[in-house]
Amino acid sequence: MLNILFTGKSDFEYNRVKILLAGLHQLDQVNVAIFPIKSRKTFDKQRFLELDAEADFIYIPPFRHRDVSFIKKITTKPVVFDPLISKYLTKIDDYKQPWKGPFKYFLDKLPFQKCDILLADTEAHKNYFSNTFSINENKIFTLPIGIDSRLFYPVPKLQDDIFKVGFYGSFVPLQGVPLIIETANILKHQTEIKFDIIGSGYDLNKVNKLIHKYQLNNINMHGWLNYEALNEAINAFDLCLGIFGKSKKASMVIPNKVYHYAALNKAIITRETPGIKEIFTHNKDICLTSNRPEQMAEAILNLYKSQEQRKRIGDQAGRLIHENYNAKNIGEKFIEILKIYSNKHKRPK
Repeated sequence: MLNILFTGKSDFEYNRVKILLAGLHQLDQVNVAIFPIKSRKTFDKQRFLELDAEADFIYIPPFRHRDVSFIKKITTKPVVFDPLISKYLTKIDDYKQPWKGPFKYFLDKLPFQKCDILLADTEAHKNYFSNTFSINENKIFTLPIGIDSRLFYPVPKLQDDIFKVGFYGSFVPLQGVPLIIETANILKHQTEIKFDIIGSGYDLNKVNKLIHKYQLNNINMHGWLNYEALNEAINAFDLCLGIFGKSKKASMVIPNKVYHYAALNKAIITRETPGIKEIFTHNKDICLTSNRPEQMAEAILNLYKSQEQRKRIGDQAGRLIHENYNAKNIGEKFIEILKIYSNKHKRPK
């Protein structure tokens, strides 16, 4: 039996963690315990040590960089850190805040150094972690995000006269939502094409100003939806939009939404990047383009005009994701990473 303790200041409800937990729960000879840290002041060290005594590995979830040093002081077990992002890259590249660079750099580097296994969601991210923070690439393993097929699955779409181009996500620079609005402006005279935008965030004011500036009536802004409502909402789209941000981070990730769209057999248009091409292939199971609104609009029009092509690309995307990146696959890949580590660090008899 392999025992894994999930711990950190988290509710363990983020998409990455939900998928990993769903996959691990499907595997025999794997036991998972969860110990949320609500506060350092109220941290129950005795209870943690009881769970730690039974654990073979400790897993710390995304964004919890500060928890790695805290946990490493308490446990002697190998710590797996799954940062998902670089806080340094986010502030420097996405938000253009260089004055925060030195602090954020070490906020990444220290936990990356201290953990025993560092996870990355793509090879591009793995290379960035290694090269930027001088981390031995042998301790970094790539674990794709994947999907939970119980939560994201295709259902028949009701036919109507409106062709819905859909997007969901936070309006951070990575996503490039203002570029989607610029694209909608180019297509505003195509009265049968409408844009459904789900989400909110950093670029919301910029997005609203652009909609007002262009006097667009081909965009429906929906705000945030509950995670559980996303499957129904995405199934109503005819075509799905990924990310179009100009940042370095945008070039390295495969965002949650792309996996979700694919799981619903949807044709997807997204920016062509090294990260996305690690899994998807242009014109086979995805449509890749630049992040220039003119080319984005052209890609949308081409797929709008060809239902056959949309279906072919969407079906291939669904097959790829459900066969190779379902939750059980991700759980198995994770366990394989732990076994590779264990084999390398076997104590001599």
